[in-house]
Amino acid sequence: MTPGVQPEAEFRSAVARLLEVSASALTFTSLSGGVSSDIWRVDTAGASYCAKCALPRLKVTALWEAPTARNAEEVRWLRTVRPWIGEQAAEVIAADEQRGIAVLAWYDPQRWRNWKVELLSGRVSIELAGRLGRLLGTIARLGAERQDLACSFDNQTLFEALRIDPFFRHLLTRYPVVATLIAELEEQQNTLIHGDFSPKNILVDDKGDIRILDAECATWGCAGFDPGYLLAHLLLKLEHTGNRALLSAAKHFWQCYLMETRRPDRVRNQAHPLLKEQDLARQVSLTLAGVLLARVDGKSTVDYLTDTQQRSVRARALTLLSQPPLAVTSLLNDWLAL
Repeated sequence: MTPGVQPEAEFRSAVARLLEVSASALTFTSLSGGVSSDIWRVDTAGASYCAKCALPRLKVTALWEAPTARNAEEVRWLRTVRPWIGEQAAEVIAADEQRGIAVLAWYDPQRWRNWKVELLSGRVSIELAGRLGRLLGTIARLGAERQDLACSFDNQTLFEALRIDPFFRHLLTRYPVVATLIAELEEQQNTLIHGDFSPKNILVDDKGDIRILDAECATWGCAGFDPGYLLAHLLLKLEHTGNRALLSAAKHFWQCYLMETRRPDRVRNQAHPLLKEQDLARQVSLTLAGVLLARVDGKSTVDYLTDTQQRSVRARALTLLSQPPLAVTSLLNDWLAL
């Protein structure tokens, strides 16, 4: 938290209108940690909330601009998946789509911890990773059954600005092989995706409960993107810490994801797009490799890898982009030997 800093009067007034209280009754405390939004804790009359406003230019070194409409898409994603996974999706209290402002439930840091911080601190729960695999599998499976979402979440322009351009197209001049991944993401679109399903956007508590946040990149997109994105971030933390429990967590996450998307009692339509495991494995493998490369050479790089670790990640990513394996399980089993 950053004491003393206060939001602009227009933002204060907008949040007050959403909460149906006087602006003078609100106390704002700036929160750190995000690059795409200004985020505030808002306190009033014994209740606390989280208010966020999307920024037209993200807080990174390289020039990275994106439509502020992504705030409204995050709200719609959270409201869409909450009936599927319950309170494990962060609760939306109110939103102003025109101004790009959302008020969410406040998750007290005395109970809720950021999963990225947990993993980097060596606290790795294999069971929690499996639970996340089942959650993401549920969202992917139910999303694929809702073809109407292909129109209502037609956010490819947004996804281009937030993911394809800064993460992958930015790398094309240096690594032409990334074109294979870009083509896959643009051509294979078959379910609702979160678009930023990484440990930094997941809160956990001591009981193993989960809250999923920050779905600003939500779109109808490539099924392999979300699982590949999460696996890449687990492997980045493995590279940094050397903690092999992270590899076990990655394997269990993937096993549970597959189980949830393929259980006969859950998937009744045998033409369900997620049943084609070889296609899904290609998408996951390419995404995983592309994200690894983007986080060392893209517009938004991770801040915890040494130069030696960056070279290792880069070499593995380029190998996978050139020769994506036929099964994600094989990729993970062979990871330390790559």
